[in-house]
Amino acid sequence: MATLNPNDVVIIDGVRTAMGKSKNGMFRHVRADNMSAELVRALLQRQAFDHEAIEDVIWGAVNQTLEQGWNIARHIVLLAGLPKAVGGQTVNRLCGSSMQAIHTAAAQIMTGQGSAFIIGGVEHMGHVNMMHGVDLNPKASKHYAKASNMMGLTAEMLALEYGISRDEQDKFGVESHKKAWAATLEGRFANEIVALNGHSANGALQVCDTDEVIRADANLATFAALKPVFNPKGGTITAATASALSDGASAMLLMSAKQAKEFGLTPRAVIRGMAIAGCDPAIMGYGPVPATHKALARAGLTLADIDTIELNEAFAAQSLAVLRALELDDRQDIVNMHGGAIALGHPLGCSGARITTTLLNVMEQQDTTLGLATMCIGLGQGIATVIERV
Repeated sequence: MATLNPNDVVIIDGVRTAMGKSKNGMFRHVRADNMSAELVRALLQRQAFDHEAIEDVIWGAVNQTLEQGWNIARHIVLLAGLPKAVGGQTVNRLCGSSMQAIHTAAAQIMTGQGSAFIIGGVEHMGHVNMMHGVDLNPKASKHYAKASNMMGLTAEMLALEYGISRDEQDKFGVESHKKAWAATLEGRFANEIVALNGHSANGALQVCDTDEVIRADANLATFAALKPVFNPKGGTITAATASALSDGASAMLLMSAKQAKEFGLTPRAVIRGMAIAGCDPAIMGYGPVPATHKALARAGLTLADIDTIELNEAFAAQSLAVLRALELDDRQDIVNMHGGAIALGHPLGCSGARITTTLLNVMEQQDTTLGLATMCIGLGQGIATVIERV
């Protein structure tokens, strides 16, 4: 376990909502800003300290319009009842937005620009369509392939490049659902999910504390019967092997080790390495590979040192390509032990902090020391964070 220096960035706690379906899902009558504010309140109820010490609330959101617009982070500060002296900023690194929030807060703590931050992210894809208001530059096709804007096709490119078969993808997708459902039944998500009020399919008010997207009955026969959705002729990726459209939020409390000690709070982990990296937009899902190498190098580690990994499952083909490129084919038992975004969903702005929170809980449950959270980002980027339990 880690020993701490005063300016080390420690994770005090992390929470998330259950993941709701975007189509007629349990959060269809819950706004993104209210969902986020509820998480912040829950986080602060779990950890008692002087809220005046919070420098900033940094929130990831991808499509920053409608209820996710006008700097949603500041709205969350006010809705959560935080002191008005606490700031709020919204960040956007597409799928990596809330992990970028972690990195932004960590960098400020490391440089003495604040000692306590709440970070998180949200995406209500049922209320704010992923492409709402998006106006892509037609001249961009001179600089990168137009199809790079279609994430599914970039995953098809990776499947071709790394020789990943349809059968491999179907098996990966089924396994994601099986692991997520087993984790649900065993209560392994209980420490990270904050129950919120929502609605059942028939409109009845209900408490939402279980991920809605998981298919308990996922099986190879059903997956194999589905048609490719991005490349109908010769493609291999189906709706079942792509991350689901979903609604959800996540939040974490970060502090300097010195501040945590002064408040008498017990850190759960320390951030050891962070990185972002770019790659060809045509294979945007490859991004975790260079980002992981950079983050590990900065931490003075290698992949062999890592005990537990959370890799955001944008697509089964993309995840398998990353595992192959990182030479982790024979270590898949340490990756996404509770399933991933294929089973849980991928609310874009939420996922970075969500997988980091899940990573922390898995590490505690498995009693491991070093963990890696990493994810791909649209238009060719990757982001990675290395943590060590305290």
